[in-house]
Amino acid sequence: MDLRIQKTYRSLLTAFTKLLEKHRYEDVSVAMLCEEAMIRRTTFYKHFADKSEFFSFFVDSLRIELVKYGEDRAEELRLAKGESAEDDPLVVNVEEGIAILRALVDFLLEHAQLVDNILDSSMSGMMLLMIEDRVAEILRERYHAHSKARGEDPLAFASASEFAAGGIVRLFGKWWMRGHDPQTEDDLVNTAETMVLRVLSR
Repeated sequence: MDLRIQKTYRSLLTAFTKLLEKHRYEDVSVAMLCEEAMIRRTTFYKHFADKSEFFSFFVDSLRIELVKYGEDRAEELRLAKGESAEDDPLVVNVEEGIAILRALVDFLLEHAQLVDNILDSSMSGMMLLMIEDRVAEILRERYHAHSKARGEDPLAFASASEFAAGGIVRLFGKWWMRGHDPQTEDDLVNTAETMVLRVLSR
């Protein structure tokens, strides 16, 4: 990707994060976003049709970052144990899943006001569905080889991924509404990973 485009995307992502920590989603305009990112509106519209499409890009960027963190963390743990990368598609890397979930919790806690503003938004239903879709995508990526090796029906696998993603989003939502105590992070992460394992690697 062109370095100028990368810089534009980084500026927009940083600006959007800052704005969502101060305002509800519907109160953030493209003009505000461009002003905060110090880019022209014409530049924004070269890459995104509207604010909704940009939010999808925002969530996708977070998904990629979380997965990369999980993969790197899992590799660190393997090296520390003197193990090599798993070649068996039937083996699920639990450490990777836990690392991804923990990184997600850390992001939520670091940007607590952003999360509150998203949940307080009149568009929260649409945004949560978009987030749920990205969580399902993470699960499909993580369990694709496992599902294929078992000869599982692709439609059944996709449905199971959607089901598990919905469970994770609701689980995290309840934890957040109950006060999102950082001391309960381990229980939350372990519960979420256990649920995923039961649904997708049974």
